[in-house]
Amino acid sequence: MRLACIAVPNFRIALERARDRGLAGRAIAIGEPPPGANEVLDCSPEAAVAGIRAGMPLRDARTLLPDLQLLPPDPVHYARSFEALLDALEGAEPSVEPGEDGVAFAALDPRADEETAWAAATRLVRAAREGAGVAASAGLAEGKFIAWCAASVGAPGEATIVPAGREAAFVAPLSTSFLPVSYEAQRKFALYGLRTIGDVAALALPAAQAQFGREGRRIHELARGIDMAPFLPRARREPVAGTLAMPAPTVNSAALLIAARQLAGRLLQLPAMRYRQVRQLRLRLLLLDGGSWERTPTFREPLGDEEAIVFVLKKLLEPLQLAGPVEEMSLEFIGLTSETGKQRSLLFAEQSRRRAQLLAALRQLKAQFGEAQVARVVEVEPWSRIPERRYALIDYDL
Repeated sequence: MRLACIAVPNFRIALERARDRGLAGRAIAIGEPPPGANEVLDCSPEAAVAGIRAGMPLRDARTLLPDLQLLPPDPVHYARSFEALLDALEGAEPSVEPGEDGVAFAALDPRADEETAWAAATRLVRAAREGAGVAASAGLAEGKFIAWCAASVGAPGEATIVPAGREAAFVAPLSTSFLPVSYEAQRKFALYGLRTIGDVAALALPAAQAQFGREGRRIHELARGIDMAPFLPRARREPVAGTLAMPAPTVNSAALLIAARQLAGRLLQLPAMRYRQVRQLRLRLLLLDGGSWERTPTFREPLGDEEAIVFVLKKLLEPLQLAGPVEEMSLEFIGLTSETGKQRSLLFAEQSRRRAQLLAALRQLKAQFGEAQVARVVEVEPWSRIPERRYALIDYDL
């Protein structure tokens, strides 16, 4: 399938430099110090020359380059910029598949000649600059891997076209580091002296499978310019998300948990969540100084109960140490599924009996003393300086 790959080298670094022109030409890295990941997430080419790589511990990076400028990650800004990039690319070509780290693929008309394909690549590069404000390169080829290689070797703002039938010859001189394989496979490349993709392509299929196990067949195919990975265009979906502005910027984990509980309860009441459960969620915090924090946990089994979702949020928020107070929180439910069956506890019958007794007692109290007399205490604004505003009496809903 004829595809165009749009790639923005060092996407997060490019976004930071677009936001602060003073970072141009400087050795910078993006990393999260302890208690975060404590590793380099992305680095500029100037830092890469000194040997700094993504995934390297921050201490090692500072040892290699004492003058390295470390920037805190801003995942919300990166995610929104990538969405803007995808929207801009879809304005140029209707079918776009998101990749990783500033990479996207667009399907081209298979009947288009080279001149038409070149025009499409030019439109995509221009759309990337206008949509996200970053310089991208384009690669046109049969298959995702070859198109990505073509985009990676091209200069920003340029397009590289790989003619049909020339895929193996194009990737042969490239380093084996271009191959999307495991660290163990890369280690074996160095151990066996396989420096280029052409060296890997020279291996017979049985030898590749014997040396690289499960990855052997795919490594052998990619090295020979064959990529059968399907093209999966971005599916438009109605987001199940909500945002809550904090009454006052806070770093109090209890206040953040209350806000998260309110958001989760609000989202579960939406019509889109009827008869559905959540497989994954995205929690984002916007900080007062302009930074952000984001986590996307995946559940072992779909959840549709508010308390279960709040329990996961609590595990995220309680140990949290941020660089500044939170002024806005957003929560999004991802990977919605239909309802699933779940085996109940052996004590469920006893729990149901006790709940039935409780509800019967509450009905009697309401009948005797009136609706306003049966209520529960709920934390509303624990950060408030006015004691009366910290808690509220909420009617107990039967």
